[in-house]
Amino acid sequence: MNPHESALLEDLNPPQSEAVLHGDGPLLVLSGAGSGKTRVITRRVAHLVKVRRVFPWRILAVTFTNKAAREMRERLSQLLGPQANELVVSTFHSAAAMILRREAESVGLTRSFVIYDDGDQLTLVKRAMRESRVDPVMQPREILHRIDQEKNAARLPEDMHVDADDVRGVVVKTVYDSYQRLLRAANAVDFGDLLLLLVKLFQTRPDVLERYRTRFTHVLVDEFQDTNPVQYAFLKWMAPPPSANLVVVGDDDQSIYRWRGANVDNILNFPMQYPGARVVKLEQNYRSDQIILEAAHSVIEKNERRMPKKLWSERPRGETLTLLLNRDERAEAQEVARRILAVQREGFIKFSSMAVFYRTNAQSRVLEEALRLARVPYTLVSGRSFYDRAEVRDASAYMRLMVNPRSDADLLRIINTPARGIGDTTVERLTDWANTRGVSVYEALATPSEIPSLNSTAVKRLAGVRRLLESLHHFAQTAKDAASAVDQMLQETKLVETLVAEGSDESETRAENLREFLGAAQEFDLNRAAAMVALAEAAQAADAQPVPPELDAAPLTADVPALQAFLEQISLVGEADAEVGEGRVALMTLHAAKGLEFDAVFLTGMEDGVFPHSRALNSEDPETGEEMAEERRLCYVGFTRARKRLFVSLAQCRSLFGELRYNPPSRFLRDVPQALFGMEEREIPQPPRAVPVAPRKRSWDEDDGPRVDRSYSQTSDMDGIGGDVRGMRVRHEQFGSGRIVSAEGSGPNAKVTVEFGGSVGLKRVIARFLMPG
Repeated sequence: MNPHESALLEDLNPPQSEAVLHGDGPLLVLSGAGSGKTRVITRRVAHLVKVRRVFPWRILAVTFTNKAAREMRERLSQLLGPQANELVVSTFHSAAAMILRREAESVGLTRSFVIYDDGDQLTLVKRAMRESRVDPVMQPREILHRIDQEKNAARLPEDMHVDADDVRGVVVKTVYDSYQRLLRAANAVDFGDLLLLLVKLFQTRPDVLERYRTRFTHVLVDEFQDTNPVQYAFLKWMAPPPSANLVVVGDDDQSIYRWRGANVDNILNFPMQYPGARVVKLEQNYRSDQIILEAAHSVIEKNERRMPKKLWSERPRGETLTLLLNRDERAEAQEVARRILAVQREGFIKFSSMAVFYRTNAQSRVLEEALRLARVPYTLVSGRSFYDRAEVRDASAYMRLMVNPRSDADLLRIINTPARGIGDTTVERLTDWANTRGVSVYEALATPSEIPSLNSTAVKRLAGVRRLLESLHHFAQTAKDAASAVDQMLQETKLVETLVAEGSDESETRAENLREFLGAAQEFDLNRAAAMVALAEAAQAADAQPVPPELDAAPLTADVPALQAFLEQISLVGEADAEVGEGRVALMTLHAAKGLEFDAVFLTGMEDGVFPHSRALNSEDPETGEEMAEERRLCYVGFTRARKRLFVSLAQCRSLFGELRYNPPSRFLRDVPQALFGMEEREIPQPPRAVPVAPRKRSWDEDDGPRVDRSYSQTSDMDGIGGDVRGMRVRHEQFGSGRIVSAEGSGPNAKVTVEFGGSVGLKRVIARFLMPG
């Protein structure tokens, strides 16, 4: 074993080493949560370069988030030095954009095409609906979702098969066709196009396909379980079965993005798609205490369709799980806040190492209120917050127009920003005129006087917009970096000056965001310059191999102007790239938690109908169907984010989406052995009672989970409140202790008259807000 190989393997366990040392041919690395998959991928890449002498630029490594790609690049820089800069390590969409930029003319675009985000796409769908004159049987957002599904499935409008009596399908196909026409006319693509157009190009142009197959002889994929059909098609074209050097790393137990098009069958069927593929399992976990791993496994092993594996750890067993039983969602939030403060006071876990997870965003409001009242610092992890701000989106639209004036969605966004007195009627007449003549809005602005329905004032104002955009476009043609272009745009448009002139705190904050946008461009230029220097150093490295003249070793982005590269980077910022605030507790959905880890995790809303979601309960097969299987995987992901402490929380009743619900405890809790909660064999933890009730016997023979009393559901023993409860002692959170005088009705919504002590006196209270006392 040479010194390079020895150094790369010295801290790896046997399965990790096996994956790194794998020779040629397909490899599936089943990497459980916290099992060191990033280490394996980066060491394998380093082994290919240092030991097997593969040119770095012949390696393509793709993942799903910019954050994950950045971490891989940083580790590879430590392992390979300057040579790491010759690797292509990026997200799927970034890799596709780099290739598509080179081949743009072959798919009806120019190299200056722009990438539309969700807001731009929705605007274009609305315009496509108007032009198509379809019946308004669907909302624009629903149509956009259906179009996205078609693109994820690698289907263009002409590939769709829709029955004539499928009214909604016909609408989608019609609008989709018009939407694609508008995208091409604007020299624009959306996220789905980046991969779909590339796959279609590979299908129709064998010469283009061969160029990239020859270049990339080794393809590695992270988070393979999250791939959708078009992403898998891209991989198969680049590394065709059965014998290509395709290494996929993933965990079917963490496939949680089916709603986004991900197909768990891709990883489950990989050994059949690539016959003879080697399978290596990484089951040693380096993140969580053993007791947390056992709880996670007890939930996920109930899924019938999964590859068998079980995580284990050399770490201590750790503390038992904590089950928090609460009266309602407000009591739950208050208890979570109290426990967070208690954990922090122990001195071992900081706020920044704690997180609160929930199944749906609607649950966050009450949690936020409780944390604010308890003075717990928190941050809401919610995705692309900076680039989603209105003023930043305005600036981005101007910048895209500097590169590509044909982008109608961008032009219509800023045509009256800052305010120029151009009203909706003027804009409507302008766009109608452009549509009638089949030209872009920018081209229509060249001759606004030819639009008969516009008055002289409107013509003058539109001509002013055209002059501004011409000036910006001309500047962009010679701009050497992104920052100078952003600075010029801000000066000519007076976006910052207009906001400062308003004089309000809000407008000053928005102006600061635009200055930060300029800062982002400056940072991009610095990083780009450093990367160029590093590439030059790599080319001159002492151990660099001579490149055969027939091979294309040029960086994929070598000839992309700085401004276009900057715009591409900010367009491809994803929801999973949000940073968690330092020194604060993180609040997020379970989907957003993927890829993160914390010392202490609070998983809230553990009730059937909340988690698992009601959709899974209402599916055709609520026990073994794919809806429930994905909910189990989501629970597994939530559990395995915790390193040392895991708190699971549920409520007797919960107000959600305007409804008061009485859900039984989550079936996932029943899957977890009660010993992992520190409970005795027959111990049954009692939830707080809305009113005292007679104990009732319950059979627990059907499961061996924690003995959580489910009797507080809407149809259970709460009905007993209708009896003679006069004289019973109860307690109210606000009014204190008291004695029941009378009761009307039964169940949790019974109206109870209580005589409280002190100056409170008689109060009429709903039963669910009372506790024994």
